[in-house]
Amino acid sequence: MGKPAHNNVYKQWLVLAYLENPTDFPQASTCLQLSVTNHATAHTPNVTHHLKKNPMLKKILILLILVITISCSGQNIVDSLITKAKNNQIPEKWDMELFNNDKKWLKDTNSKPINALAFPVEKYEYYVFSKPFNFEINNSHFSGISFGENTGGKEDKFIFKHELTIIFYTKAKIYQVNGEVSSRNFPYLTIQGQLELNNTYDFVGIKSPEDSGYLIVNLKSFDLRFGQTIIIFPNDDNSFIYLQSIEKPIMEEDFNDFINRVKNDNRIMKMIDKINE
Repeated sequence: MGKPAHNNVYKQWLVLAYLENPTDFPQASTCLQLSVTNHATAHTPNVTHHLKKNPMLKKILILLILVITISCSGQNIVDSLITKAKNNQIPEKWDMELFNNDKKWLKDTNSKPINALAFPVEKYEYYVFSKPFNFEINNSHFSGISFGENTGGKEDKFIFKHELTIIFYTKAKIYQVNGEVSSRNFPYLTIQGQLELNNTYDFVGIKSPEDSGYLIVNLKSFDLRFGQTIIIFPNDDNSFIYLQSIEKPIMEEDFNDFINRVKNDNRIMKMIDKINE
């Protein structure tokens, strides 16, 4: 037989009591909005007393609160994504001006590798960007492109939050990596692009607000939880090798700082040597 509901309320309330100052953990407090029983309230002095005598217990309970907070935050994101997905299927909530403009604008475009068509979505505020770049290491050239959100908005204020970067080893030549980024799947960031080297390299990707996502390069998938920067090393035999790096551009830093961190990755020269075997 299950325990009475008021006992569960009591236990949850005690966790907050142990913290002495729940305002230090506002999200946890929100997650555990409780109707504290008189029985629980009566034990407040004893709870605090035992906590002060047992610092290890306090550490354990703080860890528990952090777990609860993370779990609650994750659930809030999921709930918002569910709501957004449902609203996008309700015609009364569609942004018709945006939908009609997309139908006109996309009529004469030739997106690659996936042909883009217009589709209706709920009204949103989300601004995106793409940033091509080039660099070299010991006369070996690399061409890349970074995608993300412009958190500065639309008023000519550019604060770039980079979400995904793909780099190609292009040997002795410099190339312009062509890529597209779309905000239409807000709050998901979607990107695609193509580069002609010894073969045609197609890539598509999606970044989730849960800080996860995937990049697919010629059917090779990369889980972005393990690094948001992908480096492709094309082979001459209809194949490629690759690296995945946890390095990524930091908001409002000089982009060259990111490039320098990438260049310091000792694995890159090993991959170049492997290509040249």
